[in-house]
Amino acid sequence: MNKALSVRFAAGGAVAALALTLAGCGGDSGKDNPYGLEEAGTVLAAVSTDQPPFATADKGGKPQGFIVDLTDEVAKRLKLKVEYKASAVPAALQGLSSGQYDLAASGLGVTAERQKQVSFTKGVYWSTTTVLTRKNSTATKLADFSGKRVGDITGAVQQEFVKSKMPGAKQVQFQNQNTAVTQLLSGNLDAFVVGGPDADAYLKKYSALKPAVSAPVDHATAMAVQKKNTKFQQAVDGQLGAMVQDGTFLKIYKKWFVEAPRPELVKIWPALGAQVGQGGEGTQGGSAS
Repeated sequence: MNKALSVRFAAGGAVAALALTLAGCGGDSGKDNPYGLEEAGTVLAAVSTDQPPFATADKGGKPQGFIVDLTDEVAKRLKLKVEYKASAVPAALQGLSSGQYDLAASGLGVTAERQKQVSFTKGVYWSTTTVLTRKNSTATKLADFSGKRVGDITGAVQQEFVKSKMPGAKQVQFQNQNTAVTQLLSGNLDAFVVGGPDADAYLKKYSALKPAVSAPVDHATAMAVQKKNTKFQQAVDGQLGAMVQDGTFLKIYKKWFVEAPRPELVKIWPALGAQVGQGGEGTQGGSAS
């Protein structure tokens, strides 16, 4: 009888200990991981490093660019570290859905289709789309590319631009921008449709290229987070807002862009207005992937 009682007490003690352990883990998880990250204290960030000036890789392979600087500053203010992992945009968005990443640290166009899969931070840029051609091209309007080979990036917002605004164009898809530009330079493409700041970077690098057409977009450029992780989304937006208020956002912006923020971006961040003369100084910008 004493043996039976001993077994029952032992079993009961084990259950109690397990319950305390689980309760302790839950409490520590909430305290140590207030933003619901996949790894407490670390932002797992997917970055597309062929998207100048939003994100590229330096000679050592380290990510750099406008979005990278914003991400680093946000993480610093939240007392988090960032672990970047190179990823194409479609894989990055899928990785958010599967819990592989906490953040897609690229310049992403905010579209209704993407919002079914992920959530976005508040806009950090407002854009145009540019059709790049070689200097010997006579094309000056979108209709001139009917029957021509026009490149875009798989999963980028420019894919829909080519489909809907360039009737008759022969759409050619690429996995990264550098390959598309190489094909354009070699004559295998007649045009490459890409974001405005990306186009500016290639125009500075390659004298054989020119912009044939530039068109405004109807959506903001932002970063993406897991759809379920509203805590992290709100934390990022909060720090972006603080950076706008104290001038850090504009300082980073001017590091990577020549044109002043477009009025549409100032509308998102009214505090930016006084810093850029109410947003009336610049009307040109770039686009997103």
